[in-house]
Amino acid sequence: MKFFGRKKKSKSTADVRKYYRKTPGKKHALTALVQMPQSGEVVNAVVLDGSSGGASLQMDTAQSKELTVGVTANMSFSSLRMRGELPVQAHVVSVMESKDGRSRFGFAITDPEELFTRIEPYYLRYFNRRRLLRVLPELGRTMKADVRTPDGGGFRLDIQDITEDGIGLVLRADEIEWMASGDVFDVEFKIPGANVVWTGTADRIHVSPLKDSTRGGLAFREPDAKMGAAQGALEVWLNTRRVAMAKWDSAYE
Repeated sequence: MKFFGRKKKSKSTADVRKYYRKTPGKKHALTALVQMPQSGEVVNAVVLDGSSGGASLQMDTAQSKELTVGVTANMSFSSLRMRGELPVQAHVVSVMESKDGRSRFGFAITDPEELFTRIEPYYLRYFNRRRLLRVLPELGRTMKADVRTPDGGGFRLDIQDITEDGIGLVLRADEIEWMASGDVFDVEFKIPGANVVWTGTADRIHVSPLKDSTRGGLAFREPDAKMGAAQGALEVWLNTRRVAMAKWDSAYE
């Protein structure tokens, strides 16, 4: 288990937990080890849900007495599906004790942007930067989007994930610098299973180097009224994929 030895200044908690919370499955649950700030004792924790803003953990009340609102602690997340651990520094923003001898803690990650510079792609599903559940393209199927700047320059990029309000893209080589230098983009992609093309405008929200790749995130602007049919088709497909993804996840619980 690895922990950071350096404490960083905590950011405002105003935006904590505003993103979609992902609940791990039962069989391959995400677990955590939390180091008590004073004694240094390491306590096992159950991860109830997570987002890019923080996580909700459940621990034995007697073992976690040192954790009070405002206290900073080091923790390490792990999963049976991954070999390595994910060390994170976070501070307590809420504590709720129950009668069964266990307490629920709300943690806000101290430096989310730093976390995303070293996070494994697997953990992105739990530490989500969007309000809505991200939809992944079907297994074995590549989904692409034509992304252009207002001057007409652009690339055809692989879609990593998508929601009603944004899109995650896989960036390579010169695509990284190109996207980082722009703020507004025109986006166009074909909706799977429908003879409909979605087109719209999006704002860049991040370009993040991960451990093995770089991801770009775009937030869609409000679609034009004329795009009503395409927006409706997109929402139908997204909901269909969410149902399929939930069934897939349930097979491992």
